[in-house]
Amino acid sequence: LLDATATIPIVSAVIGDPLALGFTRSMSRPTGNITGFTTFNDTVVSKRLQLLREMLGTMNKAALMWVPVNPQKVLLAKQTEEAAKRLDIELISLPLNSADDIAPALARASVAQAQAIVVAADPLTLANARAIIDGCTTRGLPSMHSYVFETRAGALISYGVDLSDNYRRAAGYIDQILRCAKVADLPF
Repeated sequence: LLDATATIPIVSAVIGDPLALGFTRSMSRPTGNITGFTTFNDTVVSKRLQLLREMLGTMNKAALMWVPVNPQKVLLAKQTEEAAKRLDIELISLPLNSADDIAPALARASVAQAQAIVVAADPLTLANARAIIDGCTTRGLPSMHSYVFETRAGALISYGVDLSDNYRRAAGYIDQILRCAKVADLPF
């Protein structure tokens, strides 16, 4: 995004951690030409693990399905590892590079006796949600996803932002920019 323009305002409806990704130095007063609505919250990863543990009664081993080529998911994997350590949960890493990695990753989770899987939202995991959800169901693995539409598709639970709300709010930011508001006045 930022390679294309440094002056045209950009409003994102779905962005990870804009600080960690280098888009801004301030969430409350964006320092570049990009603002918008995040899917990031540093308490989300811990809350996902806590919710799974509460639902399952006990959980001491979980797996994280994530996409390492996505810089935001690298950050999420690190945060999930830290949260799992704080909660005394062994975390099994299931990195995906392509859709072909899904079935073997789920098999690894089963062999390792993971009690649940946290699926990090990424274009790869979202495009293959049906295969992930069906694979988890077949193996009896409860799965935690990011978005409610994944739950409607059969995932056990989701915990994250409301994307439709983010898109509505992004439209409001665009309207404000078209009325001469500055990006710096529109916090992430």
